[in-house]
Amino acid sequence: MRAKSGVTASGLGLLLLLAACAADRVPEPAPPVQPPESLEPPPPPEPRAGLLLPLSGPAAGLAQDMLDAAQMALFDVGENDLVLLPRDTAGTPTGARQAAEEVIGEGATVILGPLFHQAVSAVNPVAAQAGVRVLAFSNVTSAVADGTFLLGFRPEEQVDRVVRFALENVVRQPEERLPGEAAPEQGLSAFDPGPVRIAGLAPNDAYGATVLAALRRAVIEGGGELGQTLFYPPEQADPSAVVRQVAAYDQRRAALERERARLEQLPEDDPARAALARLETLDTLGAAPFDAILIADGGDRLRSVASLLTFFDVDPTAVRFLGTMRWQDDPRVLQEAALQGGWFAASASESLSQFQFRFQAIHGREPQQLAALAYDATALAVIVSRDMADPRFESATLTNAQGFAGASGLFRLRPDGLADHGLAVLEVARGGALTIDPQPEAFTDELAAR
Repeated sequence: MRAKSGVTASGLGLLLLLAACAADRVPEPAPPVQPPESLEPPPPPEPRAGLLLPLSGPAAGLAQDMLDAAQMALFDVGENDLVLLPRDTAGTPTGARQAAEEVIGEGATVILGPLFHQAVSAVNPVAAQAGVRVLAFSNVTSAVADGTFLLGFRPEEQVDRVVRFALENVVRQPEERLPGEAAPEQGLSAFDPGPVRIAGLAPNDAYGATVLAALRRAVIEGGGELGQTLFYPPEQADPSAVVRQVAAYDQRRAALERERARLEQLPEDDPARAALARLETLDTLGAAPFDAILIADGGDRLRSVASLLTFFDVDPTAVRFLGTMRWQDDPRVLQEAALQGGWFAASASESLSQFQFRFQAIHGREPQQLAALAYDATALAVIVSRDMADPRFESATLTNAQGFAGASGLFRLRPDGLADHGLAVLEVARGGALTIDPQPEAFTDELAAR
């Protein structure tokens, strides 16, 4: 499957190299030596890219979106000779390995995909033996290997983005003191309440472990105070006991009972006894022991955990709920009352909106967000082979520290095989999500400065 069309898409998806232009990266070739007319050299082979997707099996719907997005990219980037070789992995490591062997046998010099990390691990040795680069769609870092790059949105970068924003924009609430309690530690006051406290909840699975490890690292490196980080049971098990614990509900409930008993011992004419009436309206005494809490989940479990937090007297107007891209998995999440005002990190570029609009116009359905990765991988393959004159997709070409701008927004491939994405911070509001801190326009860290 190749595209030789001159059609472009008014700026959408033209994967723009943000670093120096290709001419600055590729030396001028020496003037060719003209061979005798009778010995005309054969034309260079057309670059071929294998596209490995689970086109059958549980993820077939997403895979079809990704295939359609890849085909869109072939035409959107303008006239090119890239031949796309789509193959079904059946969603299994064995199927992925067989598909990789097949496309390599047909001359593929780069593999786009697979989607699942087990499949990526199965493809890695096959590709390495053939010297073929792999641009996989997984976000599981254990799937990285020499010559393999992961384009997926890593949970670690999502956590780091939203936590850094929270540490800069959440104000620690002064802790409520009961009559007779000691004053705050020296140096702290209502004007200097101390570092922002962030707790975390996640399912007890590989994703949850990755997220909570990233949370601990981001809070400590950002100068915040780490609250409790707890796992709740995966699947459909009841998470209420864990939510009750992180909310310190029993301790706060006991504090209310103690204060009620103390006030009842005071003479009826004591002014402090008037506070009894106020206590009757409370379920607990004192605020939750954190200023923000990361809930690393999506769908029904996210809605359940958020609702349980409010049930156990965590006020979402005083505590900021934080999340990852999983918050976008189910539209009902953004309608959950407890999550209104919550913040999460995600891709929210204008180019992504344009991609989704055009995809729906062409195919009559809204694409799943990961389809943008297939679009970007295909467009990148054209840019590298055509504009950067690198049909072998060498790692030095792919790991441009300035990055590329694609349908998913700003991204780059790192020498360690992972990808960085320029993520935005969004706020849940009125059943939707509003961008409150846009994605960066360029990478500005030490890697980009090299």
